[in-house]
Amino acid sequence: MVIRSHATSQGDMTYEKAVSLARALAPAIAERAAEAEAQRRQPEQTIQAIVDAGLVRLLTPTRWGGHALGCNAFVDSTIEIAKADASAGWCYALLVGHSLMLAQFPEEAQRDVWADDPDALMSSSFPPMGQLTPTAGGYLVSGNWPWSSGIDHCSWCFLGALLPPSGDARPEPVLFLVPKSDYEILDTWFVAGLRASGSKNVVVKEAFVPEHRMVRLLDILEGTGPGTAVNTGPLNGLPFFPANVPAFLASLLGATIGAYETWCNACRKKLTMTTQEQVTTFSHFQIRLAEIEAEIQAARFFLQHALDMLNSAHSISREQRLRCRRDYAYIARLCVRATEQIFLTSGGSANYETNPLQRYWRDVHAMAAHAGLNFDMAGEGFGRMELGLPAKAGDLYF
Repeated sequence: MVIRSHATSQGDMTYEKAVSLARALAPAIAERAAEAEAQRRQPEQTIQAIVDAGLVRLLTPTRWGGHALGCNAFVDSTIEIAKADASAGWCYALLVGHSLMLAQFPEEAQRDVWADDPDALMSSSFPPMGQLTPTAGGYLVSGNWPWSSGIDHCSWCFLGALLPPSGDARPEPVLFLVPKSDYEILDTWFVAGLRASGSKNVVVKEAFVPEHRMVRLLDILEGTGPGTAVNTGPLNGLPFFPANVPAFLASLLGATIGAYETWCNACRKKLTMTTQEQVTTFSHFQIRLAEIEAEIQAARFFLQHALDMLNSAHSISREQRLRCRRDYAYIARLCVRATEQIFLTSGGSANYETNPLQRYWRDVHAMAAHAGLNFDMAGEGFGRMELGLPAKAGDLYF
């Protein structure tokens, strides 16, 4: 089902208002978390509530009725949603963040999407799985793409493909945009983690894509898409990886904070089975809590350092990009480490399906496995830079 807005005007959206609205949605999202897992997608009520709150327009250019806010509002509102349900936070981050991607497309493509529906929801799948055949005015495209989170609620989808080479040139990766009428959803999402993200496959069969709905992937990655000529918001024109990956991390960090708060609340009431002593009176528990909370704070400080850089940057150097990539991957490690300790310290009760800690544990591991958060790849690129060695292709990207 494609969500349509029934929202009344939200007035001027600010950082404080965005975070407050997201926080207000969190209790109902948490109550629906088990239902969302059973459906293997977000309930329509959750997506509709995000649209009605005006949050889906957080990064949309003002010329299309959006709020064009910056990184902090995006990240901190995502954290509030992900604390309640990691899958909801993951979908929220992508549904909001895709406005940045569309803002890089030609103005005609933006008009196709936003002119009639400023709340239009977009999904994506980046792997170049599509086959493009040149035709008059554009391309015919076919393919089967995995991992399109939130696709059930969307009216458009960004998909990756390789542009056929001309002459001796190598095939070039591109992103193109197709409406819901041009694709089918293939339900392949039977997974352990992020089960409620509905990250299903998208199938396209001989659909026509006009030229204005396709952009070179390198232009997107560098923040130099044609749309940046008219869209000059805080994040428009910045390289894709530093500006967009904080959304993944906000979901990851939010889920970790949610696990920590759930664990602390449960432990305040927990007694040992044999002696009936309160668990929180043990020094080893207090020390473990201090260590876990320090890891979460370290992750938050790393992320805020990156956001401060993005908020003040007109351009981002190679060193800043490689440092961002290393830091992003390390944040994922910190979140996994903290969640792992929470789960192990909780004892056997955390393994029950009725205990939300097992869901946080699964979801955090699933998010941390994202290719953009691979520490070995990020560390290799950073290490080459730090040692003055030549860069390799892909050092700055996934």
